Amino acid sequence: MRKHSLLANMSQLWALYILIALSACRPGVPNEYIQPGDMEDILYDYHIADGLADRSNNHYELTKREYRLAVFKKHGVTEAQFDSSLVYYTRHTEELHKIYENLADRLKEDAQSLGASEAEVNKYRTYSANGDTTNIWTGDRSVVLVPNPPYNSSSFDIVADTTFHKGDVLILNFSSNFIFQDGMRDGMVVMAVTFGNDSIASQAMHVSSTMNYNIQIVDDHHLGIKEIRGYFLLNKSYSANQSSTTLQLMSLSDIQLIRIHENKAAKDAKEKADSLNAVKDGQNPTAPDGAAVPPQSGMPPGSNSGGSMPVRVNPGPPALDARPQ
Repeated sequence: MRKHSLLANMSQLWALYILIALSACRPGVPNEYIQPGDMEDILYDYHIADGLADRSNNHYELTKREYRLAVFKKHGVTEAQFDSSLVYYTRHTEELHKIYENLADRLKEDAQSLGASEAEVNKYRTYSANGDTTNIWTGDRSVVLVPNPPYNSSSFDIVADTTFHKGDVLILNFSSNFIFQDGMRDGMVVMAVTFGNDSIASQAMHVSSTMNYNIQIVDDHHLGIKEIRGYFLLNKSYSANQSSTTLQLMSLSDIQLIRIHENKAAKDAKEKADSLNAVKDGQNPTAPDGAAVPPQSGMPPGSNSGGSMPVRVNPGPPALDARPQ
């Protein structure tokens, strides 16, 4: 009995030893680099400093450098330590992504403490997916990009469901931040919408400043939306004096894709106006419920009665098919 108890204790000790060994072998950030919690604090102050420098009217580059050096001094690190650590994190994007997720939450809390209401900060996050206005974004709320493939782009693809209505408005919102030692900031966002008749409307925008951006596409011909595609991209920036190790990073946070159903009163007014215009043109108009409306007495139907109005089609951007893999 005593021997059995001794063997059981030894088994427990071995199990405990194995757990400790596995815990010690768990991959983490090497000690020579700034640890994630400290790096988050530094980047938080770093982006605030850059934001203040952006608002400076004079000597922008000098002011930006002074602010950054003040951040390093506050946290007790050198610029070289920060640069080498940032290089490590850009090669381990999962760690960097976690840091920027936390930064987005902290900046949101700061906005509230400075007077922004909960409704303003979370303007679209609490709406029902079946409501008139809702955030339909299903991807990561933050994205970190560096110029080197495959980490220089992030794509998205959303297939419409039964909650989409004809006449919907789509607005892609996001905030951008940059860490560029040298070179030109050259980010880009593209959004393309495929409608019910397979026509495509697209919008593209360059991203080069620390600010909030938005892109809007409207189903103004009431074709219905089938699919929403797009991507975020950070282009490689080159300059004569640029080193191969120059740090270039773009972070996008608080990404939202807002879908707004068309206002019913505005929809009814538009249908009425379209019907009146059709009568003036001698066409056979349709009622809001889709039924044909007979022409007014004394006004013969036009030769193209029953025809549809031409739809202007914007072809999708070639870049959607040629984005970096």
